[in-house]
Amino acid sequence: MSDFRSLTLYVIRHGECEHNVEGWAASHDDSPLTGTGRQQARANGRLLREVAGRVDELAYFASSLHRTCSTMEILLSEIGLPSNGYRADRRLMEGNLGEHTRMAGSALAMGHPAEYRADPWNYVRPGGESQAMVYRRIGRFLEELTRDSVIVTHALPVVMIRAHILGLSPEQAMGYHMGNAGLLRLSMGTEALFGR
Repeated sequence: MSDFRSLTLYVIRHGECEHNVEGWAASHDDSPLTGTGRQQARANGRLLREVAGRVDELAYFASSLHRTCSTMEILLSEIGLPSNGYRADRRLMEGNLGEHTRMAGSALAMGHPAEYRADPWNYVRPGGESQAMVYRRIGRFLEELTRDSVIVTHALPVVMIRAHILGLSPEQAMGYHMGNAGLLRLSMGTEALFGR
């Protein structure tokens, strides 16, 4: 088990996808990057080179979903590294919304049952997972890191990576949102957001 809190992590959310524009929750489903999403991936590559410097010394990881792999491949090409120079890891996938997958964001927010409102961290969506479950799987991924890394992932895993690195409680972690553009640097208990 590594001391991942001593590492520097560059965390990037996938570029804008069709489902982001249309306003539905993709969860473990997928949709392609938009033209804007591909531009965001290229811009995040340039931003990474500017912020991190020696990009060839970093490890690269992405969620195994198509939208994150596409973002990573565009980013790597932009910084002059092989587009296949990363490892896809299922533990970095978006939270599983189960039966709520493909719901419109507004319906998802309005349809929370009393159990969710009472304990949103531990509420398990029908056929899906809770935020606590996502937190644990992200923790297992982080414990295996051995060097400074770039991680391309999704909205909820960004929240959980940030919570682990900064030592946040569930209440402190929830409510954070990272857009499809920008780079979050987490290092030694500190955070900095670039390019937003």
